[in-house]
Amino acid sequence: LRPIDVCNVVWAFCTVGYRDDQLFDGLSVSHLSREASVAEFNPQDLTNTTWGFSKVLYTNAVAMDVLANEGLRKTHQFKAIHFSNLLYSFAQLRLCGPEGFLHRLADAAVPRMDSFDPGNLAIAVWALAMQQVDHVFLDKALEIMKSPKFCEQFTSRSLSMLFLAYFRLGRFTDVDAVLASAMLRKDPIGASGFSAVIMAAEQGVDAVRELRVQQAMADEVADDKMRAAVCNAAAIRLMKRGRPEEARRLLNSMRGGEEHPRRWTAVSELLLARIDSRVAAVAVDADSSGIDALAAAFVESWQAPVQSGMHPMAATRQNEGPHAYTREFMTLQAVLCTAPAGDVDACMAAVEQFAESRSMWLKITAWEKATVVHEVARLSVPGVVVEIGAYVGYSAMNLGRAVRQHGGRVASIEVDPIHATIVRNMVEYAGLTDTVDVWTGFCYDVFPHLLREYGPGSIGMVFMDQKGTRFHTDLERLRELGLLADGAVVLADNVLKPGAPLYIWHLMHGPYRHCVTVSVREFLLQSEDWMVMAFHDAAGPPVADPPLYLHRLAFDSDAFRRRSMFDGVAPSKADWWKFSQSFVEGLARVNCRPRQVGLHGRENPVLTPADIEGIFRAA
Repeated sequence: LRPIDVCNVVWAFCTVGYRDDQLFDGLSVSHLSREASVAEFNPQDLTNTTWGFSKVLYTNAVAMDVLANEGLRKTHQFKAIHFSNLLYSFAQLRLCGPEGFLHRLADAAVPRMDSFDPGNLAIAVWALAMQQVDHVFLDKALEIMKSPKFCEQFTSRSLSMLFLAYFRLGRFTDVDAVLASAMLRKDPIGASGFSAVIMAAEQGVDAVRELRVQQAMADEVADDKMRAAVCNAAAIRLMKRGRPEEARRLLNSMRGGEEHPRRWTAVSELLLARIDSRVAAVAVDADSSGIDALAAAFVESWQAPVQSGMHPMAATRQNEGPHAYTREFMTLQAVLCTAPAGDVDACMAAVEQFAESRSMWLKITAWEKATVVHEVARLSVPGVVVEIGAYVGYSAMNLGRAVRQHGGRVASIEVDPIHATIVRNMVEYAGLTDTVDVWTGFCYDVFPHLLREYGPGSIGMVFMDQKGTRFHTDLERLRELGLLADGAVVLADNVLKPGAPLYIWHLMHGPYRHCVTVSVREFLLQSEDWMVMAFHDAAGPPVADPPLYLHRLAFDSDAFRRRSMFDGVAPSKADWWKFSQSFVEGLARVNCRPRQVGLHGRENPVLTPADIEGIFRAA
């Protein structure tokens, strides 16, 4: 094989996310670990190869070191994209390369920084920060970003990488500097950018900084209803920080009177009532003309589509334009219109009824799934429950009502700042703000904050509802940080569809006990799904290496997940059934199918709390 052949094979497999360790091991031994062979690679072939491995998290340290050394020898031929791709590859794989490699590569890049476009600059800065390399490259990047013309070209995703980079190095004033430059642009910062900068503000000690960032996001949204929800969320955060007077001032500034009635909602009313008992007396006066007018405005706003104006975070939603987040905000408005404040059960029912009445699928754990989540949280009596993937707050309310009986807490993590805003409003209206904490950001960055916030060994339950092929890596990070209590129960949704094979292997062949599959219906779809749970064993063995076949099964799961997000190529019911059968057979093939209980095959399945209690008794 010629160098370009090796590169193209790696690049092709990795671009579609297909990890084949047998193939990659063979290429590494026969080509990529041999200096004479790698010496023939040009910069594009070299960096495409390392980039490909990083996309599927394939690691061969010997080959990567040989590629790194050859890269250093060829930096005089490098373009900006080669620097950024090589740095990105090693950051993604958590590899430092040969001694001094990252610093020497950054040194070579500095004189050429004028040739970096905004995307490559953001990638390089992010990669150095991920490896905790606080290099002069980052300082010069800040200088370059001061140019309005240059900064204008940053995408929301590039801004997110910059915010994350300076945050991870503890350079909070530089996070503020990037935000200040970004706010001078004509283009919006977008949900991706705000996700990172809001996360940095939430974890800092400066309440004023967090308020400033939330207000910047409120200014970017195009709808008064969304703006009110963002400001409500900011007031909730001020109250969580023990700053009720600032929260009061913010809420009072939201009163728009007759000109802007939609800038004041039922959640705003409740928040002010919690601060001021005099407002509470007014809020319960059913004959108040002000409350009647407010209710009328709620009904009107529920029926009218939301024009968000916010560039969405998910790639699959970026064709929605101004209607991004419409269904989520209308779900919130449906709750405010139809459920009594403080009634958690009614709020959850309102979410279900809204979706059912419009045949609008929402990614919520309703029907039998809600029973599983609630009973697991109730029976495990956790001090802290960590929820990963909050969406509109349905499961956060479900978990909150289960653990507040014994004084437990819920830490709900949501990467999308607009979704986090909705969750905070939903939880406040349900009367659970004192029980549920909502944290914005990626798990990688939020988990260390949870350790500071709640302490080691504090997490008694984990509920995962994010991307299934991330379950096992996020769970392992919780373990590495010492957050999981011995005996903590781990529960995940959507393990059959679209699938999480490596997560099941992790539970069955790692430090966990009594792995059980609960077969349930998917909300509104009447199709089978799995929720898989197990109990953490702090003294258990490390996770055994999974067989190659499970990586291939995970690839198929991700491919189906991607298809399901686009209407034009979404799998049919027959496709899903066929995939589910092959998924189950694949697990059995490698001895990775856990004991199953539940409802598969019944016409009208009913799952009771007693069924979940039986699982706990058996364990």
